[in-house]
Amino acid sequence: MAINILHFLRERSGHLRDLAGFAFFAFAALVSIAAAWEHPSLLAWLYAAHNCLLAFFYARRQPAKSYDRTGLWLGMIAAFLPTFSTSAAGIIPVGGWFLLVPALAGYGLILWSLFTLGSRFGIAPADRGLTCQGPYRLLRHPMYLGELVFRVAMVFCSPNVLFAGLMALTLVGIQCWRIVREEKMIEGYACYTRIVPWRLVPGLW
Repeated sequence: MAINILHFLRERSGHLRDLAGFAFFAFAALVSIAAAWEHPSLLAWLYAAHNCLLAFFYARRQPAKSYDRTGLWLGMIAAFLPTFSTSAAGIIPVGGWFLLVPALAGYGLILWSLFTLGSRFGIAPADRGLTCQGPYRLLRHPMYLGELVFRVAMVFCSPNVLFAGLMALTLVGIQCWRIVREEKMIEGYACYTRIVPWRLVPGLW
């Protein structure tokens, strides 16, 4: 009886986390759409579309074997930080059109990773099983790399270079922290590291 009650409470807690996560990204999508509408640019609209995709995939993900609450907060902060830059962006990013090249490359990697993960997608470091297909054959964290490249391009839309630099460093720190936490949680990860040795940048880390 006690085991059944504990299982019910865990399942209920998981549903509440999923609902809260979906609500967060739905809210982030609305905020980013409003910012893109007020200050239209290709990057701003891509960022809004990205938040909509995150909400969609969050709503259909499968349950996790284990879950990291700190990692969830880190993921949410990383997802929301570029919003502070989109409101200051003009039609053309401050750095020039060349910012679109890495941003679009990062966004393409995000989409490839998202559709490869499917229902395994999550914001918090969690164990939903290993994925060894698509970009995960090349890097252990292609989604994090795509998000980092895309969001760093977003924050450099800000007219304040110092602010953009601090935001970029914060995003790098958050992504690295998420990676370290996630790798400690997933069952069988040591074997995966022997198959795919690089986390984010081949030859570097």
